[in-house]
Amino acid sequence: MYSLDINFLKDRHLDTSKTPKVSKAAGSSLKQQLPILIGGAVMIILPALTASSLLVLNQLSNQTQENIKTLENELAQLNAQNKSIEEIEAKVKQNNEEIQGLVGVFDQIKPWSAIFQEINQQIPPQVQVGSIAQDGLILTIAGYALNYDDVNDFLLKLQSSPLFIADQTKIVDAVLADFPIEVTGKPENVEIETPKAVKYTIVTQITDKPSKELQDKFNENGAKGLINRLNTLEQKGAIKP
Repeated sequence: MYSLDINFLKDRHLDTSKTPKVSKAAGSSLKQQLPILIGGAVMIILPALTASSLLVLNQLSNQTQENIKTLENELAQLNAQNKSIEEIEAKVKQNNEEIQGLVGVFDQIKPWSAIFQEINQQIPPQVQVGSIAQDGLILTIAGYALNYDDVNDFLLKLQSSPLFIADQTKIVDAVLADFPIEVTGKPENVEIETPKAVKYTIVTQITDKPSKELQDKFNENGAKGLINRLNTLEQKGAIKP
């Protein structure tokens, strides 16, 4: 008998020595298409991001504009307040200047009643004052005295007074003259000898010291009105004590 060996693999033209090859076409195609897919996604996402960014920027811009308007309004209010403050300060300054002007006037007032009272207190017993003439702060005192010593005594008392300037107080004239006497009921043909006296003229100047410094003297001479005004100004702080 004969034995037949049949090689089925050979008949089928199959080579078992070789492994099957896997096709790389699908993988290569995906890699090639990936940039295209990414680009497409970017093209889709980018407009969305741009629109969103523009919306956010518009909101921020609007908020910024509102903040600017708010700040401008606040600045305008502050400017108005500053202007009002400046106007108030100007008025206060003007009022203070006016007050100081009035204080200066009051502080330089020398009541004539106090001046005349001071002169009257300084007149020696043997001196008569016939007239007092005033030209600004300059006073001219004229009259008669029993002798030259009495005139000199009168001068020294005026120079020692705080209401007058000592080196501006001086005798400008002193002569022996008939003392003016009015005689009534004189018999006819009777000669009456007129006594002699010293006719004098003294010039003095009122002090420029503030009235506040002379308060005690004015009070002594009865100038109550001025003293009260000065005390009121001092209480209100317009005059320093």
